[in-house]
Amino acid sequence: MTPQDKSIDGRRARGQQRQELLLTTAVDFVRRRGLSALHARSLAAEAGVSPASIVYHFPTRADLIQATCVEAMQRDLATLRQAADDLRARADLRTMPVDDLAEWLLKLVADRQGPGMPMLSFYLEIVRQPELSAVATQWMDDVREITSTVLTEAGAAQPTSSAVLLQATLNGLRLPLLACPDLDPVQTYRADLARLLHWILDR
Repeated sequence: MTPQDKSIDGRRARGQQRQELLLTTAVDFVRRRGLSALHARSLAAEAGVSPASIVYHFPTRADLIQATCVEAMQRDLATLRQAADDLRARADLRTMPVDDLAEWLLKLVADRQGPGMPMLSFYLEIVRQPELSAVATQWMDDVREITSTVLTEAGAAQPTSSAVLLQATLNGLRLPLLACPDLDPVQTYRADLARLLHWILDR
């Protein structure tokens, strides 16, 4: 490899690191303020860089939104997979009390750093940017697959359709948190979610 090649590779690596840092900042920004507030200028102010730096990596707002949504999806899925692995490591899902499983699910809903980049904001953005529907579909399919695996291990007779129902329920429970951020979903909804899980797991 020539010195010029090494220089080019170094610039590419630095550019990739800068882009990853910008996406990390963008995801954190969106968690707090929603996708509608994300623009080159707002991200530049948040990241402490010039707007030109944002436009260099994401030429249009559509590019920035799409990249941010994909990054958020990947982070959320990684968090959910890790949470499921941690749950398996500490409990036998077939004998785990249903109330404990309900509490685990609700803690994921309540975790503002975990799965669930503001979903309402994301779905509203799809109206303005229909190409995001592919990201949303992949996201929902992957979450459903992880949920279905957990339900299978917990003894659900119909894990796939049950995962659809459970996913819709948990997404709905996220909405009150937008209006009432101090709401404790575990305390408020554990009994109701446990009833649904009793029905799904038939125990």
